Amino acid sequence: MFAKGNLSATVKDLLLRNIAVTGLLVLIIISAFLSPYFLTADNLFNVLRQWTMVGLIAIGLTFVIISGGIDLSGGAVLALATVVGALSAPLVGSAGMIAVVILVGAACGYINGALITWGKVPPFVATLGMMTAARGLALILSEGRTVTADLAPEFVFAFGRGYLGPIPMPVLLTAIVFIVAAVTLKYTVYGRHVCLVGDNPVGAHRSGIQVEGVIRSVYTLHGVLAAMAGLLFLGRLGVGEPTGGMLFELSGIAAVVIGGTPFVGGVGSILLTFVGLMVIGLTYNILNLLSVSPYAQDFARGVIIVVAVMFSIRREAKSRVRK
Repeated sequence: MFAKGNLSATVKDLLLRNIAVTGLLVLIIISAFLSPYFLTADNLFNVLRQWTMVGLIAIGLTFVIISGGIDLSGGAVLALATVVGALSAPLVGSAGMIAVVILVGAACGYINGALITWGKVPPFVATLGMMTAARGLALILSEGRTVTADLAPEFVFAFGRGYLGPIPMPVLLTAIVFIVAAVTLKYTVYGRHVCLVGDNPVGAHRSGIQVEGVIRSVYTLHGVLAAMAGLLFLGRLGVGEPTGGMLFELSGIAAVVIGGTPFVGGVGSILLTFVGLMVIGLTYNILNLLSVSPYAQDFARGVIIVVAVMFSIRREAKSRVRK
């Protein structure tokens, strides 16, 4: 049995270690009192559907940040994917269009990884360049205009507006990706290699891990998931939008950081990234329900990000002291 003092210290330690979970619980409790519509099923499913695209980008970013990198190109790759999808759908059909879009996302991610590993370009600079290039290419292909997509009803059902019972199909698809990613990161050799590369790349190399290959793979994965987010965008809105996905990469980074994944890499959790995503999504939702100005919502997001980073740095510092 725990002594009273030890139990209190244990609970406090758990809350500090899982600040994202604690913050989410507090947010839910406060929001439920502020609005009677907050905890309704329709509202919660609406929040989940709105944040599926950012969620997919955040999953890819979790792998990238755990490996010790950063990727700023997610929103731009999403935009490029929507334009390519809208233009290619009439030519190759829905199945072919999905394949083309995924290949475009994989190519963007692989180029990022190649620039970083072979070109020795810092991740911030390489992905910033890709962000600009992908957005520019989307504008070139679309001639700066929104491209109306001729999509099959099956595609729209699966990736945009369909429901399986009360669950929107995009939510179901994103949930499957979250589960697969969580299992991959925690229980597979590949997941352990990503963590080892982020924690100590020199040690990982000496252990026989292909460090540069792992780095290229996480950026490729992020590109694929950003392209999948583009498919959800296309299915929901039915257009290719060269300006779509603006700041999605920043919201994805915020979700990862709020979930406790440190920028130094080495550790992280897909589940806690989902918690971080919900902290952001539900914050926006309750502010919308309360008719708060969108400018104030952006201010709130900035505060949340800064506080999350502050706690992340303090937690990492305490962890190093304990070691």
